[in-house]
Amino acid sequence: MNITKVVTIISAITVVVGIAVSLLNKRIEDTNKRIDDTNKRIDELRQDMDKKFDELRHDTDRRFTELKEEIREIRLLLYKVLEVPQKEGKT
Repeated sequence: MNITKVVTIISAITVVVGIAVSLLNKRIEDTNKRIDDTNKRIDELRQDMDKKFDELRHDTDRRFTELKEEIREIRLLLYKVLEVPQKEGKT
């Protein structure tokens, strides 16, 4: 085998390796973009869930306060109807 053939074979291998590297780099870039897009979507979902959780917590607190007031009113009515003296501190 002469030197020209060896150089030709090495050049061909270099071209093939270069193409393979380019293709792999493109796949890596595409994968990184998909990962970035997924991370962005996860962040958006997390923000939405945090917002909904805060709204739910606020609504639950408000309803709990309303229920406590209704129970207090029912208790007062029961005391009046049954003519039961109220305990101190229970109004």
